[in-house]
Amino acid sequence: MKNRLKWGAKVISSDGKNLGKLTRIVVHPTNNEVTHIVIEKGFFNRVAKLAPINCVYFAAPDEVRLEVNAEEVQHLQDFEETYFVTGEGSEEGATPIYWLRPVGDYAELYPLPPLMKEYNIEEGSRAVEPGAFVITAEEKEIGRVGSVILDDSGHITHIVINITVKGEKTDKIIPVDWIMEIKQSSLKISASESMLEKLPEKNEG
Repeated sequence: MKNRLKWGAKVISSDGKNLGKLTRIVVHPTNNEVTHIVIEKGFFNRVAKLAPINCVYFAAPDEVRLEVNAEEVQHLQDFEETYFVTGEGSEEGATPIYWLRPVGDYAELYPLPPLMKEYNIEEGSRAVEPGAFVITAEEKEIGRVGSVILDDSGHITHIVINITVKGEKTDKIIPVDWIMEIKQSSLKISASESMLEKLPEKNEG
């Protein structure tokens, strides 16, 4: 049975706990294999964890279930690391963050070093964002990625895209062989706009 990963799906641990939502899918650059999913929870105190794809035992458009419990998920690697850049490591022209410190009768602004983020994923891999743009062979934005379909080994077999045809939104399913390039916020395919419009609509389910 094939699994379908969709951004925004609820992620459930093996002990039935709600872990948050699937916010990104990490794809290996050479073999189109999904290596990890990113699970995110919280707003102000947001936590994003990297879960290896072999932790997933069931995936549907609205729900992903893991083989690990909630406590084990807490020990998974964080998706991103945030740190201050100081000294020679800071980029020229970087805008500092300011914090307010009251001094005497007046509050004064003091700069903090710039913040930098790094993703804890393999070099060259792409953490595909929700709603990544779909770019046709003519370099035209035709729609957005809705979800990915995997085989049992975690390889992508098809992509479900949301496009507008004659003023109406529709879902189309395209084979992974059509993918030319995967980036964090876009996916380029070898098909033309007219070819995509002629594809049959994807049935829900």
